[in-house]
Amino acid sequence: MYPLKNKGQYLETILNITNQKYLNEQICVVTKIPTNINLINIKNKMITNATFKDNFNCDYIGVYNSVYFEFDAKETSKDSFNFNALRKNQQNKLELVELQKGLAFIILYFSSYDDFYLITYKQLKNYTRKYKKTIPRQWIVKNCIELFLTSSLKLDYVKHFNHLINQIC
Repeated sequence: MYPLKNKGQYLETILNITNQKYLNEQICVVTKIPTNINLINIKNKMITNATFKDNFNCDYIGVYNSVYFEFDAKETSKDSFNFNALRKNQQNKLELVELQKGLAFIILYFSSYDDFYLITYKQLKNYTRKYKKTIPRQWIVKNCIELFLTSSLKLDYVKHFNHLINQIC
């Protein structure tokens, strides 16, 4: 288990390492989208006050074998994932990616269990339309793709893409 002192940083660090390996191995190209901020106050070349702007994109965008993909990285210490952790603009973007036959998903890290899952946006949508906005871990374990971290710190999510692409075509 890893503490969530810097919430999201553990998973994002792992994903950044993984994505660099994908690039080096010429498997796919993935880009981390920086967080947009409004600078409010700067003193001595240091930002002393800022607010976050809404970003239309999720955390990562990429292309694999001519297929566009976009995903968000989420961490939780709870036994569930709250769909509202995805901002409305992120939900809208994932919806648009899906409509264009791209891959839209989240990678979720349960810190209390030290496990990772790839959950398609379609799965998230279908669950929350049928049931409720909070998705229990048990459902995710049963219905989503578990990802495993290798000793070289690679969280190989791309190996599942061909299967996912076949589902959307």
